[in-house]
Amino acid sequence: MQELFRFETDDFELRVWCSDVSTRQKTHHIALEKRRLALDSALVSADKTSIERDRETFAYLSPPVFLNEVAVAGELKVAVITPPKDTTAKLGLGDFLFFENTQYQFEWTFSDSVEVARLNHKGQLLNDCFRFVEGRKRSAPRLFGVINTGNDVGWMRLPLVYEIDGKSFGHDFSFEILPTKVDLHTDLPEMYRSIDEAFPLWRFRLVEKTEQEVSRGDQRGDFPLLWLANFGHLREQFEHGLKVISHAPHSRLKSFATRVKAQRLKGKLSNRLAERVRDDLSNRRLDRRYRIEKKVLSVDTAENRFVKMAVSTCKSRLGDFEEKLREANLAPENQRLSDGFLDELHCWQKPLKTVLEHSFFKDVGSYSSHGGDSLVLQQKAGYSTVYRVWQDLKYYLDAFGGQANVSMKSIAEVYEIWCFLTVKNILVTELGFRLTKSRTSELVTGDYLEKRLIDGFSGAFEFKHADGAVARLAHEPVFGKQGKRIRSFLVTQKPDIVLEVKLPAPLSKKFIWLFDAKYRIKQKNEFAEAEGRDGIDYVPDDAINQMHRYRDALIHISDEKGLEYTSKSRPVLGAFALYPGCFNQEEEINPYADSISEIAVGAFSMLPSALDQQGSSKCGHFWLSQFLKEQLSGAADRRTRYSAGAQSESFFVQEAARIPYHGMRQVLYPDLVLAIALGHAEGRAEEYFSAFLDGTAQWYHHPRSVFDNKFSRHVVKEIRYLALAANKIGEPSKSIERIWPVKEVALVKRSEISVGQAGKASNSDELYYLFALGKPLALHDPVVDVPPQFLRSMKLTTLGRLETSSVFSGIESVYDEAFVT
Repeated sequence: MQELFRFETDDFELRVWCSDVSTRQKTHHIALEKRRLALDSALVSADKTSIERDRETFAYLSPPVFLNEVAVAGELKVAVITPPKDTTAKLGLGDFLFFENTQYQFEWTFSDSVEVARLNHKGQLLNDCFRFVEGRKRSAPRLFGVINTGNDVGWMRLPLVYEIDGKSFGHDFSFEILPTKVDLHTDLPEMYRSIDEAFPLWRFRLVEKTEQEVSRGDQRGDFPLLWLANFGHLREQFEHGLKVISHAPHSRLKSFATRVKAQRLKGKLSNRLAERVRDDLSNRRLDRRYRIEKKVLSVDTAENRFVKMAVSTCKSRLGDFEEKLREANLAPENQRLSDGFLDELHCWQKPLKTVLEHSFFKDVGSYSSHGGDSLVLQQKAGYSTVYRVWQDLKYYLDAFGGQANVSMKSIAEVYEIWCFLTVKNILVTELGFRLTKSRTSELVTGDYLEKRLIDGFSGAFEFKHADGAVARLAHEPVFGKQGKRIRSFLVTQKPDIVLEVKLPAPLSKKFIWLFDAKYRIKQKNEFAEAEGRDGIDYVPDDAINQMHRYRDALIHISDEKGLEYTSKSRPVLGAFALYPGCFNQEEEINPYADSISEIAVGAFSMLPSALDQQGSSKCGHFWLSQFLKEQLSGAADRRTRYSAGAQSESFFVQEAARIPYHGMRQVLYPDLVLAIALGHAEGRAEEYFSAFLDGTAQWYHHPRSVFDNKFSRHVVKEIRYLALAANKIGEPSKSIERIWPVKEVALVKRSEISVGQAGKASNSDELYYLFALGKPLALHDPVVDVPPQFLRSMKLTTLGRLETSSVFSGIESVYDEAFVT
């Protein structure tokens, strides 16, 4: 264990240990350098290295005290530090010391006068990590514990509370936890911005290990968690303003009328009233009452009614929060909040209750409305403070301005949702899909006042393309044993991101791609001996294994028409991990490009995009964007005769979609026919061509170079029939009269093909496809007008399509995507 940090006060000494932080420091600096190199190629290496290293990191101690000694990494920094006048003391740490997914040991050693000590964090789990040991004869009192930072980044505050002679003291030790895979101050705000646009307020949590500053935003509304966080920040100002108002409440002279008898009249009376009283007395009218107006100071003003409303609302809301949080915290297995935090919430209500019980508020009526231009509310001491705080609480997100801290969801959760939204943005902005169903309102409030998504296909984004294709993008749909359409027969599967595309009629086929966001990068100790450690970011092996599991576990169930059984198929065309690897994707090659092409399993690096100093976009999702373009719009881009069928065929031409079980074949068209004209007869035996005319031919050979130049090489294994066009004796044009079943096809050298198989011998080593033919099928109507040119006569079709046309030009071709362009 390495001692990272130590400081000593009169009451205690704090020591922090870690097994080896140097590896994390190196990883952090390399990640930042690679990130900056990918985003800004104009920076020289020395500049990139100094950018982050020159920024010294600090820890903070509040309230500040005299520090007898401060040491970092075993090196004494300062012998004595005088507490500053500020409310917080800043302690220089030099290089970064605190990182995500790292375990740290903390130990406070107290003077003998300390009776008890504890950690008073909002989160109960963090408090439970520490244990206090009373002092013994040979050992001082200690509070020690171990914290694993996990995927929580931002500022961690450890509020220490200890007692001496029955008096309680407290100090907060705060430090920043940094990520090692992304840049905390550039990448994370960009992720937050994207998430806030789609799912406002989703990223905030009531209690986590760390907190982050809330920046100015455009969202307004009633989100309890942020209201509570902002009230905690503004509470002292609010209470101070209320105290000032209680001591000197605003009042106004108000006139009110009353009726009294003559004997109750006091003071100087108006001449008119005096004359009336005199007349009534002379006429013995002693029961008469007289209207008089009085002016008195009254606190029942619009400003006081507003203050009473603000205090009542805050007290009521805090009471509701406390009740809900205590109820959610009752179950021991769900206990996230510490008793100290809940008690603190209760204490916040006491000064508000005291203010409402103040005598002058008893004379204040109910609030209905007030003038926003009231000079009392805007300028008078106490009232202006309460008015300003209330506006901040009412429009809390606009008023934050980086002033308040609140907990965020872990960076792994943030990265997952950001990847999900990035896929959605690629579909809309780069592939031309139109969003038809949005999930921006699909947020519900959980037990701890936190927002969460409605997962699964029921709340998926839905899109439509101009060509009629429909897409759905779902977050964490559940595939279980009871699935009606897609089922996992053994273990429930829950991939992070599912993209389902349905092609338009007449095919209406569906295709699925799975993505799983992994906020992880393969560590050096995870490489096998045979693997190269070339400094390239790879996703961990278990993430790739999980992609294989997703692809193979999901089974599509469909009922066969007229049959009593269901058919099964594998609906997943590809499964890919998304991870925060750092590359210049527009110039480098994806390290998983081969596996993606060959087996449709691999990974894509995903980081926020940025602009370099020249204004060029360095896209952090370029590889994924290109992949989706090739999958979903490649057919339209490559061929002018694009159709839904052609797009469907494009998926099956890919190598990954054509891998069958051993000993079986996987085909798209079970009756695929290759129509082709026989070559010239010069130099070949007469028996060779006569065998095709009389139906006794057993072999056909074709140059590989010619075939592969025309079609994709995968197609040759799918060909089931050859429609060979030949010249009848005495006829100038070629026609197709027979269709030859293909028994087998082999790739051999031309020299290995016999005279009987080819019509003549050759010593060439050029590779040929050699087709073994079965007994031919005779067409009822021959296909005529076959082009005599060898290449022009090559066409892929099906047996059914061939039988419907008697002219070669009228035969409908298939597998357009198999054509080499």
